[in-house]
Amino acid sequence: MGTILDEHFATNERRWPDDPQSTAWLADGVYRLFARRPGDFVAIGVPGIWPLRDVAASATFRKVGGPPGGGYGLIVRDQGPGPRDGVNQGGRFYVLEVGDRGEFGIWRREIDRWIDIVPWTHSEAVHPGHEANELEVLALGSRLSLAVNGTRVALREDPALDVGTVGIFVGGDLNEVALERLHLVALS
Repeated sequence: MGTILDEHFATNERRWPDDPQSTAWLADGVYRLFARRPGDFVAIGVPGIWPLRDVAASATFRKVGGPPGGGYGLIVRDQGPGPRDGVNQGGRFYVLEVGDRGEFGIWRREIDRWIDIVPWTHSEAVHPGHEANELEVLALGSRLSLAVNGTRVALREDPALDVGTVGIFVGGDLNEVALERLHLVALS
């Protein structure tokens, strides 16, 4: 099907949540995400994207603040309930994520709990600290694939969620992240 989004955050034509006093805002050509409330994560759905079965998503993230231990990544197959507005903590979706300690992981959110698909795992492919990381996620059939900085670090099967929307994710108390670019390709 082809590219459905190539976002560089120069403007807010898509109407992303944008409030510097909340969890997400546009500033200086990036999208800032801030896990401001201890114990809460930030999950934001891509505005104007319809549910997809098979998708390739890539993004460039960079940690810009907060204590060690935070993570960031992409959401696929988000089945709601919404809104995925940076505040809502419920839902059914996958998160494919990297952490600032050089780790990656994959989880499935089931309303109010997390199910490990790949628990935090160290990888030399993940740049630690405040270095940028390029994430590439593929959701194809029941397969979930995560590549970091050009190296595939995980390939897993999980048939629980087969269709849904796409989003972005930041976790870890007071973790602040800049999303520099987001690219989505519909594969079916």
